[in-house]
Amino acid sequence: MCMSAIYWSRIDSVYFGSDLEATRKIGFDDAFQYEDFQKPLDERKIRIEQIYPELGAQAYAAWTDKPNRHPY
Repeated sequence: MCMSAIYWSRIDSVYFGSDLEATRKIGFDDAFQYEDFQKPLDERKIRIEQIYPELGAQAYAAWTDKPNRHPY
């Protein structure tokens, strides 16, 4: 689970058995992601392209106007 999902879901605790170093040793290293995030969208390893920004704006407006929304 990504850390953003953990924080946004308001999970109280996270438990794990292996640390990052042990995880890297078996081939699960996400350092490349942080390096990739620093690049412009058109230079990243995965194609990232914004489409239909007007639909995104409608969804954001609906959230903003929601009277009982949970603050993040």
